[in-house]
Amino acid sequence: MNSTADQQLAGAAPEAPSFTYEEVKGALEANHANTLVLLDCLRQAMEPRPFREAEEAVAGGAYMGVTMQTPHALYDILLAHGAVEAIAVPEEAPEVATGDADSEGVLPDQPVDYLLATTELGRRALEEFEPTKRFAELLAAEPKAYGPVYGQVLDLCIDGASKDVIETALQGQEALQFPKQIYPGYFISKLETIDGISWDGLWRTTEPGQRMRALLA
Repeated sequence: MNSTADQQLAGAAPEAPSFTYEEVKGALEANHANTLVLLDCLRQAMEPRPFREAEEAVAGGAYMGVTMQTPHALYDILLAHGAVEAIAVPEEAPEVATGDADSEGVLPDQPVDYLLATTELGRRALEEFEPTKRFAELLAAEPKAYGPVYGQVLDLCIDGASKDVIETALQGQEALQFPKQIYPGYFISKLETIDGISWDGLWRTTEPGQRMRALLA
């Protein structure tokens, strides 16, 4: 069991730790390679579930390819910042074989099972980091001319597109020259960060990306 869950289950601190949403948000934004998979961790634990089951669900998800962390380490980050909590599961007393002098009075090692559950702070984070909301915030913070370019990239990626295809399609567009020079990779990176497109050998528009296109209609 990881150290953070161990402390929570053991009740080591005299008072339960007090977390803030800013701490959760900071953990999600600390490394952009981890943001989407951390959000997936939160979604996988919306209802309390065994930690091994939650970790396996994350490991088999679409976002593990962009992180260097294991699901166990990712949940440890969320536990340490109050986005998820560990819930103890009562263990059955192990049966000890009798008549064995070597094992008399010695209990076999038992893994301590616990459940993971997304906290209210974690649920708030899922609402705040909802992809179309992040896209709307992105559009509001950037030049208006960028909106159609994002829409074009999302359209190009519906059936899958390579970086070369995207770069060729955007070549010569005024939005990439004014108010400052910018490269097609900028739009690819931004959309990937907010779960608008994902890579599987080609860039493909995700389900949230489809909703982003609707915002531009």
